[in-house]
Amino acid sequence: MDFSDYTLVSFGDSFTFGEDTIPEPELLKREPIDTELEQKYISECHSNSYTQFLAESLGFKDSINFGFLGASNDRSMMTLESFLRSNPKKKVFILFNFTSSSRYAQFFKVDDNKEYEVVDMTTSMISTEGKVTYPWKTKYTGINSKNLADNWGLYRNSMQDVFNHVKQRRSIYYILSSYDVPYVTFDGINDLDYRILRDNPFRYVSKKAVDGCYSSFMYNDDENYVFKEMDFLKSYRQELVNNRLLLKNHMDMKYLNNNRNVLGFLNDQGNSYNGDTTHYISNYGIHWNIDGHMEVAILLYNFINERYK
Repeated sequence: MDFSDYTLVSFGDSFTFGEDTIPEPELLKREPIDTELEQKYISECHSNSYTQFLAESLGFKDSINFGFLGASNDRSMMTLESFLRSNPKKKVFILFNFTSSSRYAQFFKVDDNKEYEVVDMTTSMISTEGKVTYPWKTKYTGINSKNLADNWGLYRNSMQDVFNHVKQRRSIYYILSSYDVPYVTFDGINDLDYRILRDNPFRYVSKKAVDGCYSSFMYNDDENYVFKEMDFLKSYRQELVNNRLLLKNHMDMKYLNNNRNVLGFLNDQGNSYNGDTTHYISNYGIHWNIDGHMEVAILLYNFINERYK
């Protein structure tokens, strides 16, 4: 495949963005933010990211980095669909980095205002002391440390994360298929495929009305039609077992030397390199340094060459 007519369009979280490849200027941590300095910082982070290195090495026409700090898969999915729908004639190659499934998009009502804001929810909203650290200044109606803690402990529990993981995988597959674009997807920090294979969590889901009211009367498996209990979830795990995912160009654990995600793969590489699993972690924060982004670009380069060259 000749990539010279294609734009590489990358979606994901702060790792995709290129955060911590350079130190964040102190002025960006103050109000009001200097917009020119902010744009310069964004541009430099993007230029140090695996997206840019990959675009250069494979000879793409150009690249666009839609990595957002703290982004959820929901946000990346919305951005992906909007971009493809708005640019139907643009020749693009899609790179999608799945982040933690515990993140999701939430609409909050703003205090004393008739408007809602969309927030990427993460477990880091609660500090170890149980205080709200995000959303900033708790400006959203009714949000406090207790109901945020209840949100992850009661509502967004681990089984809910598994369901959302399967739902997001299916959704990305159908979006990419409907627009018929070349793509590669991978798990940067998400490790739910590994945990689904290891734990088979679906065995803990109650069999009572799991698919809906009276659903047991709808189960069938003959010449009339096929409808099996919990098929939406169980079929996904079977795809993992058989190594036959719907997302055929997903860089799975087998390709990552059986590491659960790219972060684990890089830790492995660092350990092999000099016995230090933090070799590819930035001195400025928790994200990859420039060497780490280069390693990810090499990994993606080899995978894309196998699938598309």
